[in-house]
Amino acid sequence: MDTITFFKTLKESDWKVPVTKKWQVKDVLSHLVGWKRECTNVLEKVFEIGNEPWFMSTDNYDKFNDRIYREFENYSPDALISELEKWQEILEANIQKFGENKIRLRLHMNWVFDEGDEPHFEHHVNQVKNALKNK
Repeated sequence: MDTITFFKTLKESDWKVPVTKKWQVKDVLSHLVGWKRECTNVLEKVFEIGNEPWFMSTDNYDKFNDRIYREFENYSPDALISELEKWQEILEANIQKFGENKIRLRLHMNWVFDEGDEPHFEHHVNQVKNALKNK
């Protein structure tokens, strides 16, 4: 089940379940929307210039995550799902534009496809699933 489909299955009572000390389920979705948008927005620059995106050369994402949290804190779950769908569609269009094979041939671009040892989106969906099991 993909991320968007998963979040669409949640009930109203699920959105306020704590996932971490800081975030509820809705906040995790906000976080994913922010990252999908960021990856989408930097893809063209990174692909054409060849530099790594800022998020590949740091281990501190607190400032970015806090900004995303504040930006989306008043969005409804449905609005966040719509935002995620929008950015996913734009990302997919950009992947088509540049060519998936060309992107995959570049080193260190697995972030475009959220792949690797522990995919970011999968990690957070699993956090939410565990939190909902324990509610």
